[in-house]
Amino acid sequence: MKSYRLILMLLAAVVGVMAIGGDLLACGDKLLIVGRGLRTNRALHRASILVYADPKGALPAALKEGHLRRDLERAGHRLRTATSREEFDAALGAGTYDLVLADLTAAHVLESEASAAPSKPTILPTLFNPSEAELAAAVRQYSCVVKAPADQKDYMTVINEAMAERARQAPAKSR
Repeated sequence: MKSYRLILMLLAAVVGVMAIGGDLLACGDKLLIVGRGLRTNRALHRASILVYADPKGALPAALKEGHLRRDLERAGHRLRTATSREEFDAALGAGTYDLVLADLTAAHVLESEASAAPSKPTILPTLFNPSEAELAAAVRQYSCVVKAPADQKDYMTVINEAMAERARQAPAKSR
């Protein structure tokens, strides 16, 4: 039994890996310690997001090229995509959403529908490869704007800010 353990320790030393109480150590690398050191970009406020990806708009390209969908789902957000107004209306009436992502051109049209929905989701206009002028105009009109492609941290920050704003407004609405 002792020789078996000695062989395992020698093998571990040769490979550079040592098992200690269920933790794996590889040359002191904490990333291999189970449950420690792994970075995740989890959302501060998990959101239920309805994405209106009109095929005529730029949002489908942002979802595909910018990895927006993948990053949002990895952060813990729940996404549903509607590609037509009929799908959007059905989803909005049947589900509970915190946010609606839509092209800037469609956002102002969808605001009245979103405010009439039971969950009253916040509209977040999304711009794909915007010019500085387009981005500035969108920021003046809306408090939170999603710009894609962007650093994942950028749009996660925008979504967290929108969710924090919803949380601040919730107590005011219930009074």
